[in-house]
Amino acid sequence: MRNLPVAILILALAAALGGWALQRALLQQPLSMPAAPQAPAFTAGAQRPDPLLTDLDGRPVRLDAWQGKWLLLNFWAPWCPPCREELPLLRALQRRAAAHGLQVIGIAEDTPAAVQAFLKATPLDYPVLLPGAGHPGLAFGNTRQGLPYSVLIAPDGRMLKRHYGAFTTPELRAWLPPALQ
Repeated sequence: MRNLPVAILILALAAALGGWALQRALLQQPLSMPAAPQAPAFTAGAQRPDPLLTDLDGRPVRLDAWQGKWLLLNFWAPWCPPCREELPLLRALQRRAAAHGLQVIGIAEDTPAAVQAFLKATPLDYPVLLPGAGHPGLAFGNTRQGLPYSVLIAPDGRMLKRHYGAFTTPELRAWLPPALQ
């Protein structure tokens, strides 16, 4: 019985030494993680990409369908609180600026079922599309891969501006060109 505390101490020291050696060995191993897709740098004035998007029924959609219009692409998700907060502002913008040739297009980053359920409870009066293959947000320069993310595209297809995060009314007014006010 007298040797029991000594034996426990020796076992504890051996376990600690083994844990230390294992930790050192693991820390010396390089971590291999899959490379994230590279986003092209956003260049104001560059021609917009033409990624394949889909509607909520899975049919392919191209942005060429709105050729000649101002486009505000808004990447968002139903589970994103800042995204949900700015939706009424974008809905009001669509109503107000449609006569000036603006089309707001939401690109929802979620499953079709989740987006449809959200839109049933919170209808939007502008098109909501889903990413097709690839990462359309990256194609439009969302290097941070955050939501919400918006891009303004001129009628001739040039990308003019981008915005990270939810808009406030003053930010949106300052961001839009006078033709869309």
